[in-house]
Parts: sequence; structure tokens; C-alpha cells
Amino acid sequence: MLLLAWGLRLCCLETVPPGWRDDELINIHALSGQLLAGRFPFYFTGASGHEPLYHYLHAGVLAVLGFNMLSGHLLSIAFGILTVALTYALTHRLFGRTPALIATASLTTSFWSLMYSRTAIRHVSLPPLALAAFYLLWRVLRDQSPVSDLKTPGFSEKTGFLSGLVTGVSLYTYPASRLMPVLLVVFAVYLALFHREEFRRHWRGLLLALAVAGILAIPLGIALAQITGADARLAELAIPLQELRSGNAGPLIENVWTTLGMFHATGDPEWLYNVPDRPVFNPLGGALLWAGVALCLFRWRKPRYFFLLLWLGSGLIPAFPSVPPASLSHTILAQPVAYVLPAVALTEGFRWLQSRTSTPRDYRISPRVVQWAFAIVATISLATNAVRDLQDYFTVWPARGMVRFLYRADYRETARYLNDHPEMADVAVSSALMGPWDRLALEADTDHDGVAVRLFNPERALVWAETDDPEILLLASAPDPAPPIDGFLKADPDLPGSDFPHLALYTFEGSRIFDGNTPLARFANGLDLIEARWMDELNEESLAPGQEATLLTTWLVAQPLELPPIPVIANPPPPGVYSGPRLAVFAHLLSADGTFLVGEDGLWVDPLTLRPGDRFIQAHRLVLPSDASSGPYTLALGLYDPLTGERWPFSDSTGQSPKDRILLPALETER
Repeated sequence: MLLLAWGLRLCCLETVPPGWRDDELINIHALSGQLLAGRFPFYFTGASGHEPLYHYLHAGVLAVLGFNMLSGHLLSIAFGILTVALTYALTHRLFGRTPALIATASLTTSFWSLMYSRTAIRHVSLPPLALAAFYLLWRVLRDQSPVSDLKTPGFSEKTGFLSGLVTGVSLYTYPASRLMPVLLVVFAVYLALFHREEFRRHWRGLLLALAVAGILAIPLGIALAQITGADARLAELAIPLQELRSGNAGPLIENVWTTLGMFHATGDPEWLYNVPDRPVFNPLGGALLWAGVALCLFRWRKPRYFFLLLWLGSGLIPAFPSVPPASLSHTILAQPVAYVLPAVALTEGFRWLQSRTSTPRDYRISPRVVQWAFAIVATISLATNAVRDLQDYFTVWPARGMVRFLYRADYRETARYLNDHPEMADVAVSSALMGPWDRLALEADTDHDGVAVRLFNPERALVWAETDDPEILLLASAPDPAPPIDGFLKADPDLPGSDFPHLALYTFEGSRIFDGNTPLARFANGLDLIEARWMDELNEESLAPGQEATLLTTWLVAQPLELPPIPVIANPPPPGVYSGPRLAVFAHLLSADGTFLVGEDGLWVDPLTLRPGDRFIQAHRLVLPSDASSGPYTLALGLYDPLTGERWPFSDSTGQSPKDRILLPALETER
């Protein structure tokens, strides 16, 4: 079973997930990257706050293996395998071998486990530590445990110390772990109330576990109290609680109801980690889970059954006051027990039925028939859920358009295309978001270093390299080119082929965009403004109020660009840290007296991917206000740093002293 778990978590990493998610790249480059750069924070304030354990371990993996497809996911895979193994160990200790095998088999092939075991995020580090802590806890207790050395002097205290140690370490994984000490306290109170003899025998071990966990929690608590913006994500998600404070309990009640239905009715609504609203189990699996809950309620006086209820409730609680409801991420602590409960219900049900056929007076059905019936029902339950989960995870989910967008699947296909065509040295690739994660996602999957990739948004810009070939290859993925950019492109009849169904290949000629290289302005950072012109619909050089005008500017990278340092910053950034662009073009329309009327700022190419000799165009869309005064108008153009607001100086074609904006005659108005 462990071999199967390894195989399912290692196979097809290049296609499922279909690309790199923002959160994965943030974890690898912005958080674990800090450690590789020699900075060792105790708590990561980026990305709305992260506990450190996963990132420290991930930095170690990356330091040994470098960054690639396998090293990026290997730590999560290992945690997923540990979860499978420890689920068997704990279930075997509590309920025996058969329920342990069923629970482990179900978890091995589950959509939920595969999703988090194959994604480079920290959530997956919590379940194995929780399982280890609970396993050690039950070595302290005697609730029908087969272990014979429970009466050994000092055993309870020693194992309690280890349980507390693992519980304390788990607090450094994910916020849901903070319910684990609460779970231990509630369970200790339960034993004190209803199993006093058991509590008197082992209270020292339980107290030691809580004390050790509490001591280990102190540094994290101090960090959370002292760091501004720590746990910001919790406040961002607690919308139902905010509504409750305003007197509206509706969202909280709806969240609770939806979360309770995540196993059989409606599941996590987000594309990130689920097929939206897909429940964890099929109807049979969902019925068995709630049968397991009913069984635990019926036998709540027995500690192991009460413990399962307490574990499930603790795992679901984080999803009650947060959005989205039924989140597979927020309920990650409940993942193992969600597969233990159906196994216990199935096994205990057939044990009861078998007991009813064991005496002649009650004999109705052959015990062998009961055994065969159990085997058939267990096989049907496991097989139907496994087929459903494996098909949904490996086939249905990665093919959905929103999943492909969120995981940047087009960049992975682009990288595969480039890997198959090593002769390509210069290429432009479209980019929807224009952030550092686009560039890093493409770099991670591109095998050869000989290709120079430029990123641009084809809705607003177009970039091409300086080569001898007048027709330059352009790989374009989502989004599609928009006017007026699409007017400069021609679809290449030699499409990439069936292996790259989501890519489009274009050609264009630079001469169609501008003639000549005499710059209107030569900026100090290495960029030359070659041309600025209005599109064809404004040939009469007139503009009516409310009408949109498109300005096309053409730029040349005359020399290596001089840019401020642009480090990779987590998103959302730590409090007070700027993570936006450091270079932008401004295009402002001014009235006759110099008053600002309308403008648009932006840079729709990634400046870090540009090289000397590259050219690019940008489309600025300006709408004249309806109350604008009569022209003529002046167009002001320039470059600036959005962080500081400082403009880049330039010299014009006359060689006059540096200026910070170029003024061009623009338009008259139609009245």
C-alpha cells in the first residue's frame, strides 16, 4: 500500500498539477528562498503570515537538490506518505488491523490526500505530526490497546513527553494546529469526568504532554504578539465572524451547514484545490462516514470513540468561521479521521452482524456469508471512491480552464515547446498577470539555458527581439491579443501540433510597426522612445468628449536597462514592504493651460526579461472627460519609478539638457 501511495504521489508531476501555483512559487522563492539567502526568520510575515517548519525543511531539500519539478514537490510527497503510514499505525492501535487497512487504502487513493501531497504548500505538514502525537497519546492510555508494556514504570511519562514534543512542533506547521492542545485538554477533562481510574493512572503523562506543548508554543506566541501583521490571513478569512459581530448570524450558520455537508453533499467551492463543490466521498462513502459519527456518538463513553468525535470536530472548526466554507485547506486536520470513520463504521457493522449469527438461537445467516458480504461491500466502497477520486484528480480537475489559469498551465506547455525546439534562441511569450511568478514558473520548467524569453501582456503590448529574420516567432498563450496589438500579428499556419493544444504561434514584421530608429527621447535608464502616434480612427486629430483614444508608443532597449533592485517578495507582502513594479510609462493628456485631463500609467512588458536591441510597443487608452475644456491638447510622456514617484530624465533629439517628460502636440476637440 505504501508503494502504491508513493507511485500515485510521484507519477505525472509534469502534468498534474498542470503548472506552478502562485503559492508554491512564493513558498519556494520568497519564503524558503530567504533561508537559502542567509536570512533565518522565526516567523514569515510575507503571504499573510506563515509558520516556519515547512519552509525550513523545504530550504534543506532545495539546497541539496536545487530547484526543479521533483525537489519542488518532494517534501509534500514525503509528508503525504507519512500521513498514510501513520494513519495505519494509529487506526491499528485503536481499532485493529482490518479498519486500519480500509482507512489506509481509502486515504492512499483519495483526491484530498493526493491534492495536498502533490502541491508545494505547508498544509500537508500538519496531518502526519498530528497523527504521530495522537499515536503517542494512545500509548499512554490503556483503552483496549494491544501494547503490553503500558504498565512499565515511567512509560506514561516518557511517552507523554514525546507526545507533547510532537504536538508542540506541529504548532509550527499551519494555524489549524493550534486546536491540537485544545483537543488534548478537552480529552483530559473527558477522562477526568468519565474515566477517573484511567485518568488517575495516566494524568502525569497527559499533564507532561500539555506542559511540553505549551513550552514549545511560547516562542511562537511571542513572535505572533510582536510581529505586526502576523496571522493577517486569519482576519482576512473571518468574514462570518465579522458579520456575527454586526448581529448577522446567517453567514456563520450557512458556513457550519455547508462544512458539515462537505463529505456527502457539497465540498470546497474553489478551483485551487478541488473540483468546485465536489464532496469528499461518493454517496456510499458519505453514508459510511456519518454512520461512523453515529457509532461514535452511541459509544461516546468509550474513550477511543469519543476521541474520534473530538478529532473530527476540531478539524472542522477552522472552516466554520472562515471563507470559503468546506475548505479542504482549513479542515486539513480532519483529513485522516475522515477516512478512519467510514472504515470503523463498516467494520463494526459487520462485526455486530457476525455476532448475531454466532449462536444457534439467533442463527439466521452463515458466518461465511457475512464475511463475503463484508468483503464485497468494503471492496465496492473502496473501489468506487478510488475510481472517482483518481479520475477527478488526474483527468477532470487539471483539464478545467480555471485550474489551468490558476496554475499557469500555459507556461508549462510553452516550456515543453521550447524544450522540444532548442534551436529557438529568442521568443516572446504572452503573460496575463505580469508578475514575477510568471517569469519564475516559465524558468522552472525550461530545461535549456540558450533561450531568451520576453514576457508581455498581448492585450496592451507586444515585444520582439532584434534578429536578422524579419518574421519573428511569437508564442502566445492566454490572454488572446487584443486591438490594436492583434493587428500586427499573423497566425502561423505551422501550429505547434496536438501536443500543445493551448498554444498559438504567430509571426509579425517589425517594419509594420515603425520606420527608423531616431529616438524622440533617450532615457537615462537605457530605453529610447522611438515613436508616439494615435491609432487610425483619430487621423483627423480630433476627439469628442467621452470618446476613447488609443495611443501607441514604440520603445527600443538601447542598452542594458538600469533598474532599481527588484527582489522577489511574497504576495501579499509583509507589512510596509513594497512589491509592485519599479518602472512604468506615463501618458497624460493636458489641456491648453497645462491642466491634467486624463492619463494612463503602466508597463505591460516585464522589464527584467528585456535585452539590448529589443523593441516593444504599448497601447495607452485615454477617454477624454465629458466636461473637458476645448483643445488643443498636449501629450506628456515619460518614465518613472512607481515606488518613489521619481521620473527618469532623458535627452531629446536636439541634445538639450535632461528633462523628465516629453511634450508632444496632441488633439483638437470636436464641438
